[in-house]
Amino acid sequence: MKLFYDAKCFDSAHVVKEWPWGFRMKTEARFWIETTKHGDRFVKQTLNPKNGRWCKPKKSTYEAVMVLTQDDDNKMSYISIGKYDSQNWMAEALEIIDFNKLSDDQKKQICTVNAWQNVMKHVTFQLRPSDDHRPEAEIDAEQSIITQKITNVANAKANECMAKNNLI
Repeated sequence: MKLFYDAKCFDSAHVVKEWPWGFRMKTEARFWIETTKHGDRFVKQTLNPKNGRWCKPKKSTYEAVMVLTQDDDNKMSYISIGKYDSQNWMAEALEIIDFNKLSDDQKKQICTVNAWQNVMKHVTFQLRPSDDHRPEAEIDAEQSIITQKITNVANAKANECMAKNNLI
């Protein structure tokens, strides 16, 4: 499997010649990973062989981090790390991905996802009986305090990781 760290836009995209178009025709296709404030997403764009114009890009949903891949059969795909992935998958993905070749934004996303995973594994949830007759505003205020404490700890851990990796 080949990994492409520098395919970040249309101009620097990985180009595959002889990409299938319909049943009989072949064309050119470009693949890249688009990075925005929302994270990364996989983008594919093909050249219409009938008129020579580029089709509208097809974009996936966002993940925290994506790296473009190509298998031995020339199939293009990606490896991703998302905020809902398990720590086992994150460790497995980071064995495949070269952390040093990621952009600073991607490294920051990994620090953030890892921090939240480490914090949330210590959080427990409890369902309360419906006989809790406190005012809803009081319950909401209590939940807001708890949420803020969790957020503060996760942000502190993420900032610690970012400082360790010279990202801030």
